[in-house]
Amino acid sequence: MQQYRPTKLAIDLDAITSNVRQIIATFPGFTYYQGVVKADSYGLRGLDVMRAILDGGCNFLCVSLVEEALTVRAAFDVPVLILVPPPVETLPMLARQGISVTVATAEQATAAAGVDGLKVHIRVNGGHDVFGGPTSPDEFTALVGTLRRSKAVIEGIYVHNYDGRSQQPTLDELAVFEAVTSGIDLAEIPVVSTSVSLTLPWLKAKPYATACRIGNIIYGIENDTMNLRNCFQLVSQVTQVVTLHAGQSIAYCQAYTASADTEFIGVVPIGYGDGFAKNNAGRDVFVNGRRLKIATATMDVTLLVGDADLRPGDEVVLIRDPAHLDEIAEHTGGVAEESISLLNERVYREYR
Repeated sequence: MQQYRPTKLAIDLDAITSNVRQIIATFPGFTYYQGVVKADSYGLRGLDVMRAILDGGCNFLCVSLVEEALTVRAAFDVPVLILVPPPVETLPMLARQGISVTVATAEQATAAAGVDGLKVHIRVNGGHDVFGGPTSPDEFTALVGTLRRSKAVIEGIYVHNYDGRSQQPTLDELAVFEAVTSGIDLAEIPVVSTSVSLTLPWLKAKPYATACRIGNIIYGIENDTMNLRNCFQLVSQVTQVVTLHAGQSIAYCQAYTASADTEFIGVVPIGYGDGFAKNNAGRDVFVNGRRLKIATATMDVTLLVGDADLRPGDEVVLIRDPAHLDEIAEHTGGVAEESISLLNERVYREYR
């Protein structure tokens, strides 16, 4: 479709491939490198992004939804795991498609046990898992027993770290993982993962671990140590400059009121209808390299507090790089990935 507004998320596919290669070279020794492409590859979207991840060396993809798994399966002959336990009624279809599923609880294991050939990954509860599951060796051994006596196949076991930046909580989770799984031989499980993006730089790989999950660092997000490449920018232009005088307001409910004698408001064609949330108000964007603040975001346009140099046609970088994402998250009270993941299909993606 022809694009008429200048707003786009520019995505560097070479940077994605380069990042994956660098991650694998820095952390060698795993049999499986599981690229996480949930939420449409953290909002970057598209099969081209997944292809770039596979080209970098990932040999397994992880998603959250059945729909996402089916998209991967239709495009690529690669193992795919659904990280969120899927609806029971989808299990026979997923088995036929060769898609691996997550099981966290005894009830989910019982449901999976009746599906011939279903590949199962057991999600171990390190004590904080949103899906619950057993936290004692006896409960876990019983869950494993249900699956081993069934038509399903145990393909993997993993733990989901809830705070990979914090070392002691992560070590505590791993201690629970090892205690819970002590009744089985992990060497008999093909895919065992205890490492994720945020733990890789500081946590020594366990000898039984054959896989690691890499998500946000593929895209350069929350990367403090590896100097990975930025692979995206959300850019647009100033389409109009509105002049206000002291006391004049603009936008719904007088969202912004001028305090200076003369103020210049830049109109940028993106808004919360695109997933660019109203809580961006008050944070910085970059206009021709200089910082300006967002006054407010409406459904279709965002208004900037400009200066006398502001002109129609000026480039506006709304999200510049991962460091800017961290800054945005601090302002909005969210997380780094949120601002990218929120962008919906109205925002044109340009793949380079």
